[in-house]
Parts: sequence; C-alpha cells; structure tokens
Amino acid sequence: MRRSHSVLLLAVALFLGLGLASLPDAEARPGGGSSYRGSSRSSSSSRSSSSSRSSSSSRSSSSSSSRGSSSSFGSSSSRSSYSSGPRSYSSSGSSSSDGGGAFGGFCLLIVVMGVVALVVMNLKTGAGEKDWSTTTPHVPPPPQRQGSLRTKLARLARVGPRGSDGSTQPLDPEFSIVLFEDFVYSLFARVHEARGGGRLDTLGGWLSDGAIASLQKMGTPDAVKAVVVGAVTYEAVEGISANSQRVRVVLRFEANYTEVTSGSEQSWYVAEEWLLERDASAKSRAPEDARAFKCPHCGAPLESVHGHKCSYCDTVVNTGEFDWVVTRVASQERERRGPQLTGTTEEQGTELPTVKDSRAQERLNALLHDDPEATPLALRKRLEFIFHEMQTAWAAREWKGMRPFLSDNLFQTQLYWINAYREAGLRNITENAHITNMVLARVTRDEHFDAVTLRVFASSLDYTVRDRDGQVVGGSRSRERAYSEYWTLIRGRGVQGKPSTQKQCPSCGAPLSINMAGHCTHCQARVTSGEFDWVLSRIEQDEAYQG
Repeated sequence: MRRSHSVLLLAVALFLGLGLASLPDAEARPGGGSSYRGSSRSSSSSRSSSSSRSSSSSRSSSSSSSRGSSSSFGSSSSRSSYSSGPRSYSSSGSSSSDGGGAFGGFCLLIVVMGVVALVVMNLKTGAGEKDWSTTTPHVPPPPQRQGSLRTKLARLARVGPRGSDGSTQPLDPEFSIVLFEDFVYSLFARVHEARGGGRLDTLGGWLSDGAIASLQKMGTPDAVKAVVVGAVTYEAVEGISANSQRVRVVLRFEANYTEVTSGSEQSWYVAEEWLLERDASAKSRAPEDARAFKCPHCGAPLESVHGHKCSYCDTVVNTGEFDWVVTRVASQERERRGPQLTGTTEEQGTELPTVKDSRAQERLNALLHDDPEATPLALRKRLEFIFHEMQTAWAAREWKGMRPFLSDNLFQTQLYWINAYREAGLRNITENAHITNMVLARVTRDEHFDAVTLRVFASSLDYTVRDRDGQVVGGSRSRERAYSEYWTLIRGRGVQGKPSTQKQCPSCGAPLSINMAGHCTHCQARVTSGEFDWVLSRIEQDEAYQG
C-alpha cells in the first residue's frame, strides 16, 4: 500500500506542479543569522571567532529553553519574542489558460497517472515495507552536542580513583577547559607555522611521527603565516573515568592561513581533524604556561627539544606522559581561497532555540554567592560596554583599543580580519549597533576560571565600502541586519568586584594604555587574561554553537 500511496502522491504532486507553475515566484526579504559555514563571512555585525566558512546548512541542537521563551539576562523584564524582520511576498499578474487543447492534454495526463496508480496497487505487497524503495535515503544522525563533550572533558578535574580515606582523588585537579582550548588554538598555529621551512621537528614534543608525516603531505612552503583558527569543534572525548589510563580528544579545526613559496603568497581555508592524547595521570600546565612551549618534562627552553627528545633531561617527551600529544592529523578540507570580504551573506540561525546548559542558573547562583557584585545586570553592562567599544574600533580599523577587553586568541583573530579589509582597500562599517536581548546559555567554573556564556541578540546597519570611492560592495546602508551570537566572558577564579564599564586599568586605575602583549604600560599588569576583570574570550555563531 505504501507503494501505491507514493504513486498517488506523485500524481497529486504533478497536478499541483502543473497548476502552480504559472504562479509568480515568491521573494523573501533577507533576515536572520549569517551562515557559519559558507565562504568567509562577507558581512557581520560583530566579528565572529569563526574566520572560515565552508558550505553547509545550519545545524540545530536540542535545548532546554528556546530564545522566544527565555527571559532577558540582567533585565527585570523578559522578551516574549524576537523577530529578525517580517517576510514579505510579492505576487503580480494572473495566469490564463492556453485553450482547450492544453486542457485536454492535461486531463489525459491525469487519467494516465490514475491507471498507473491502479496497476501498482495490484503489485505484490508481501515483500514488506522495505520493498517499496530500492534505496534508503541517508539521514545522518544528529550531531552530539558539543556541550556534552566539553562538559565530559571538564570532568577530568573531578573524577578519579578513591583514596585510602575513601575520598575521590581527581585525575587532574588543575585541568581547565579555558586553558586547554587556549593551548590547542596556540598549538595549531605553531604547528602550521613550523610546517613552513620544514621545522616540524622543533615541535616534536607534541607530535607523533604519524602526525608529522600527515602534516608534511600538506606541503613544505618557505613560510606559513597569518594562521587564524576560526573554530574548534569537539568530535569525541574518551577516557574520562576513575580508572582510565589514557585520555583521547578528537577536535575539528577550521582555519585560514597563508603559505609563502618563492615569494608568492597563497591563502587557504582548511578543515582538519586532530586526535590529541595524554596519560590520564598527566597534570595540566599552569595558567601562565598555557601558551608556552618548552620541554613538557623539565621545563627547559624549546630549543632543548630536538625531535621527540629533550637534550636537557634526556627524556622522550612525546609519549603523552607529560603533556598532550597529537597522534593523528586528517585533512578534511583544503581550498585555495582568501577571506571573501564583499557581497552579502544572509543570516542563518537567528531563529534557532537557545542552547542552554541545564545547570547554568545553578552555577550562576554559586558565582553570585562567591561574588555578590557579579550580578546579571553588572555582567550585562560589562558585555554591552565591550560590544559598543568593539563596534567603534572595528569600523575605525583601530583594533589596538580592544586589547584590554579581549583574550589573546580572540584579539588576534579579529586583527586578522581588520588587516584583511585594510589590505583589500575596504572598510566594514556597523552603524546603530544595539543589543536587543541577552539569554544565559552556560556557566563554567574550574580551578582557574569562571566563564559565562550569553546568547546576544543584536541589530545594526552593516555594510562594506571601498576606500577609494565609498561604493557599497556588501550589505546595506538602509536595512538593519538582525543576528545572534554566543559570547563568552571569562575571569580568574577568586577575582571579585563589580565589572567595570570604564576605560581604566583594572589593576592600577590609570587610563587604559595596553601594549600588544596585553600588559598595562603603567603598572605592567597583564589585564587580558581575566586576572582582574571579565574579558571576552569567544564569539560563536548561533547555527554552529553546540553548548
């Protein structure tokens, strides 16, 4: 019967198709969040941490609360809805019949389809439900929420065997997701830079022979520069249990970089899958060493590590006994292309439900208990302050002013885009940028950091112009663009006090003057690591965010 139903539906579809073919095309007004994976985002109201885009539709995730029903973070009132703008459809003219001949042919077609349906209904049905189709459409399984994998890895700081007193002895009590992600971003960049000039052996302490061989197959240019990691996605996490011997994490990197060969430059978009491993008993780096590369065993300078062995302590260090080691690198996408800075990409994902950690509010309450001044309203004002400073610095292409408010990785990512626009003779401008709502998505607390992720709904005019003549080459001067992104603020664990909305050093109170290393030029305090106040560490697109 399923087969006959399919044929009948086909007949109806043909009927409707012929009948509706004469109707005019529908036109939808653009709106909604920009695609995370299309070619490089050509127009964005705020620069995302994703510098690279490949073709893909938006991904949806299950969530415990939807955007429409979530209350506004840090506000006494809640928004019951948020619209990216109405959709308008135009129709004009009317269709007319071509005469009796056409109508007769149409009727004949319907009769033929009816006969076919009757014949099919008499075919054998004993083969069961499978028999009606020779092929089964491939429906990919829904992706596992990144949040569950990130949360699973974070448990490395809490799970472990029982001690003699019966208490849990954590495998790695100092483990921090914030520091781990900072490390892998930096490692990816350093590895590809070392691929230039054939210097991968200098990072042999963190690479297996197999990983080095895979990287060498990508080529050995004279240099690799401007490495920008756009996104890191957790694909798998294994070995997080009390009696585990080995921890394995599979990460997917999406990035841009430029290779230099014989003076000629070529930009690339790449997607790579890396497998990182370490012993479950290995201990994490200290926060100040998250981006440092030195002997994982004795701490000697990087120059002491030759291949996989440290000449200072005479130890093979790429075993995973002391630090993470990359044991597999798989190239998934590699395309010759630079950043696409013109044109307009329509938003995708703005209407998706908010992906919210079920324990977010509980952890926020715990944070508020430890620091009564870290209220939702105060955090909201801090984020709004950073948001507006960012819009001004972005449009002016003067990114140095954002140094005090962004983590190292995020600052460098956005600086890449600033320089790309400048070199292309373009300027991306956002006007009337304003936040319309914020929704709490996730709160993470570990030994070293507190992190609060908010889904930010905003709108602005967003367009790109040529420097030489002011011609608009992307976006619109007149139509506002609504979008949403997930922004993560981090602050050192134990730091207390009201989040600042002033341009002054959070350490000494002097007017903000921060060098490129992130240090105050007055007191030399490093203010970009969250040691004194909340800084923005991640911006993730709504259709790609998984928690």
